[in-house]
This record gives sequence, C-alpha cells and structure tokens, in this order.
Amino acid sequence: MADMLCLRVCSHFRSDVETALAGLGEEGVRVQAYPAICTLRRGRCDLAEARVTPPPEGYDGALVLLGCDGETQAAPPDPRVHLVKLDHCVHLLAGPDVLEPEMQAGAYLVTAGWIKQWREHLRVMGFDRETAGQFFRECTRELLLLDTGNDTRAVEELEAMARYLGVPCRSRYVGLDYLRLFLSGAVAKWRHLAAEAKTKEVLAQANRKVADYAMAFDLLVRLSHITDEEATIAAIQELFAMLFGCTNLVYAQVDEGRVREIFAADERPQDRLDLQQALDALHEGYLIMPSGNGFFLRIDYQDAVLGLMLVREIPFPAYRDQYLNLGLAISNLCGLAISNARTFVKLQETEQNLRRERDINASLFEQVRALADMDPLTELLNRRRFSELAEIEFARAKRYSKPIAVIMLDIDHFKRVNDTYGHGVGDQVLKAIAERLRAVRVSDILARYGGEELVALCPETSAREAERLAERLRLALRGSAIDTTEGAIPMTASIGVAVLEDGVDHLDALVDRADQALYAAKSAGRDCVRVYGSGADVSEP
Repeated sequence: MADMLCLRVCSHFRSDVETALAGLGEEGVRVQAYPAICTLRRGRCDLAEARVTPPPEGYDGALVLLGCDGETQAAPPDPRVHLVKLDHCVHLLAGPDVLEPEMQAGAYLVTAGWIKQWREHLRVMGFDRETAGQFFRECTRELLLLDTGNDTRAVEELEAMARYLGVPCRSRYVGLDYLRLFLSGAVAKWRHLAAEAKTKEVLAQANRKVADYAMAFDLLVRLSHITDEEATIAAIQELFAMLFGCTNLVYAQVDEGRVREIFAADERPQDRLDLQQALDALHEGYLIMPSGNGFFLRIDYQDAVLGLMLVREIPFPAYRDQYLNLGLAISNLCGLAISNARTFVKLQETEQNLRRERDINASLFEQVRALADMDPLTELLNRRRFSELAEIEFARAKRYSKPIAVIMLDIDHFKRVNDTYGHGVGDQVLKAIAERLRAVRVSDILARYGGEELVALCPETSAREAERLAERLRLALRGSAIDTTEGAIPMTASIGVAVLEDGVDHLDALVDRADQALYAAKSAGRDCVRVYGSGADVSEP
C-alpha cells in the first residue's frame, strides 16, 4: 500500500490542486487547506498551525506548500511534516518564463481563488473605491488573471474588479499542466524521502536484531548446537549449578501455561504443586520463596513461557539478590536455547531470513541513495535523468535561439565481445569507454542511453563544433586497446551527430536525427562520424 500524504495548501488554490491531483491519479494524497493568506490583516501566511500540526491519523506525512510566508525558517517540530518553499504562491501555476515578463511589464497578477474575494481584500487593505482606484492606477498597468480554466466565474470577477478600479484587465490561460508537474515532483520527492527513511529504520532494526542474536549465541555456546529439549534442560541446570553453587535445582517444562514435566535430581511430592502455583503468581519474571533462601525464575522467549526454574537452598543466602539478577540476565538466553531445541529448523530459517533482510535493505538503501540518477555500471547519467536535463537545455536553446547538438555513440561489434569473452568482460569494456568519454569532457550531460549506446547533449555547440567533438570521441576510443581480464581488446565506435535546425520542435526529434546519423555511420562501415543532413566525411582535427 502506498504511503498516505496530507498536502496543505492555501485555500485560494485548493480547487486547482485537487483537480490537478485527480489528473495525476494520486489517490493517496489528501488536500487540506489553511486559511486564505491575503484576507488576514497581517498580510502574510499564518502557518503556525499548518507547520506544527501532525499529519492526520492514518497518514504518513504532511507537505506544506509555502507561498507568502517567506520568513519561515525553522523546521517543523514533527519530522513527518515537510515544507516546500516558493518565492510567491503564483509560482504554483506557471514558471518564471511566464510570470517575470508579465510582472516586469507592470501587470498585477491574480488567481481565480484570489479574485473571488477581491472586495474583501480591498477592505482588509484599508481601501475605499477612490483610494483603491488611485493606488492600482499608479502602481500597475493592468490586472492579469492566471486562468487555469477550473473556475468559470473567474473572468467575470476580474472584469468586475477592473471596472471598480478603473484599470484595464486581461486573462492569460495557463492551464493546470505546470501545477501538475510541480505537484508530481513535490509528491515524488516526498515519497522518495519517506522510502529512504523507512529503509534506514528497517536497516537499523535488522542490525539491532543481528547484534542481539550474536550476543545470545556467544553466551550460549554450549547450548546453541543442542537440538534435544531434555539435553538442553540438563545443560541449563548444569549452567545454573555452576553459577549459583547449588545442585538442588528443579526445572519444570511449561507448555501453554501448564507444568508438563519436572526435571530434578531430588524431586519432592510438593514440587509440582509449588511450581504450578508459582507459575500462576509470577508477574515480574521471578518469585522469592517464603523461606527467603531461594527463588522461582521464569524461562521465556518472545512472550512465550517455556519453563520455570526453582533455585533453592542457596549456599550463600546473603548473595541471593545478586544470584537473582544474574538469573534474570540469562533467563531469556536460556529461553532461546529451549526454543531452539523445540523449533531448531524454524530458528535456522529465522536467522537466514534476518540476514537476508539486512543485506537486501542495505542494498536497497545504497541504490536509493546513490543510483537515483546514475547508471550503476558506467556511472554516467541514466536515460531518465538525461531526458530531464536535456529537456531543460533544449527548451532554453529554442527560447533564446541558441545552438545545441546531440551526439549519439554506439560501440561497434559490442555483441561480439559479449559472445566471445562473456558479459563480465563486456561490462569492463563499457566502464572503460565511459571513462574515456568523461576524459574528453565533451559535455556534462553524458548518459548511457541503452545497451551499448551512449549519448551526449552539447549546449551552445554549433554543427562544426559538434563534428569536431564527435571526432575526438571516436579517436579517444580507437587510440588504444582496452585492458580487460581477458587481455587488451581494440574497440571502435560509430557516431551520429544532429544539431538544432528549423522544424525540430521537440527533443525527441533531435535525438531521433542523431540516431539516424548513427545508423548512417554504421552503414558506412562503422568507426566513423556522420552528421544528419550531411553526406560529407568528417576529417580528423
């Protein structure tokens, strides 16, 4: 079952956030609104309650989206409550590329949730109609509604406010896509942190359990190999006799709260009744005998009572309490030995499962922490992270008409290496090639795209520069054979290059062109560079 999250947002955005979450299919997220900030007389978020209130019952955490409370610095007292800080609440609906130009042009940005209460906002700000109109006409060029399309009355309220103030107004449709992306990232990051915290706790518990078992086995070296319960009882009696210096010991075998069998060198007629009465009366794990010269000690393990030891006629009564404390310290260990004798096979399975649980959790923790964005073999970016970074750079290049290039590389005859030397050697080759590509420093956005395909995104790189970089990559690979455990293996690569041109509107299209150029390089005999849209060979620099 997925973790349950309480998402706390300003009431102005509740409707938009709920609609966006419904589109994401986030069934485990509940939206909780804190009071609308802009109607408070203090003029900012009062997030004290949202920050300090624990998640609702049944929820694993709370995420508080901060818009206007820029002064909040201290972390929430409950570690399950996380803060997501924004420069301004409107950044939930659109990015800086949309908002900054509008604000620089003098627009006063409003949302559908805010505009519904514009009259109350003006009242709280201390304006009447005349002073409000004068203020807005002097400070803003126009009122601009960031319209998500989620409230059909928002435009009507915008126009009413504009008429009231005597200023122009305009609506800009922003939709819910940006909000969905923002919420998806925030929820995914929270789930990642929650999973990491759980992994750490599981790992810590596993390590504590292993330590407890190790201590138990160290102290019960003589008992750990015994699989017969009677032999285990005899060994426990011998251990108690050695520790307490007495031989008049009585052990009662207990099952389901009843004394079943008594083991004693000198059993007395009253022993069974005394032992059963003592077992029924035990509340602290022990009971002092009426004579004061001995005690009953319960032997249990994991809340199951397995036996009862009667230590009587202690040679040195003055040390009775010390003997009792020592008996209490080892009683659970003796219970473990009895449990081992009764269910030896189950104990072995428990130990193996515990060690396997520890190893799996340790491995998962390391993977979550170290491999979230990286290919584990080559230590290059993985395809998912490459796509995220490449989309950002591609959008920037399109927006500012900057050059950008994609270089796609495929290792020639890599399948032959795997078939001839095995996949282990193939992995060595991939790692070595990744190191050489990093040494060329062709780009910080270098990734393993799949199998033996590697890809680099080169911002601010023209067609000719991309050709030269690709040729440097090719020469770096063919310059010397790669050392492996099976000896030196010469390797080459086919490389395709594509640069941003008119008609390329999406990153996928640019990558696809590089892939087509790569195919052309392979068709031309491999160990060469081909540029999309160019038939010319690339000369060495």
